[in-house]
Amino acid sequence: MAVVKIIQLVGESPVSWEDAATNVIKEAQATLRGITRIGIKEFDIRMKETGEVDVFRVRAEVSFRVER
Repeated sequence: MAVVKIIQLVGESPVSWEDAATNVIKEAQATLRGITRIGIKEFDIRMKETGEVDVFRVRAEVSFRVER
């Protein structure tokens, strides 16, 4: 029987939410083995003092199998 661990990662991009999500996926794939699912749970934007968009952010849950 498999055991799955779930962690949260936050990706950022000055370009778009899609680019922020891509950053999460790339980093997860580079550092974790056995990924079974990546789900985007939240979108937000960090604003500059001028009121302009500074950074697009996504919060993702990454599920992966625990190795024995």
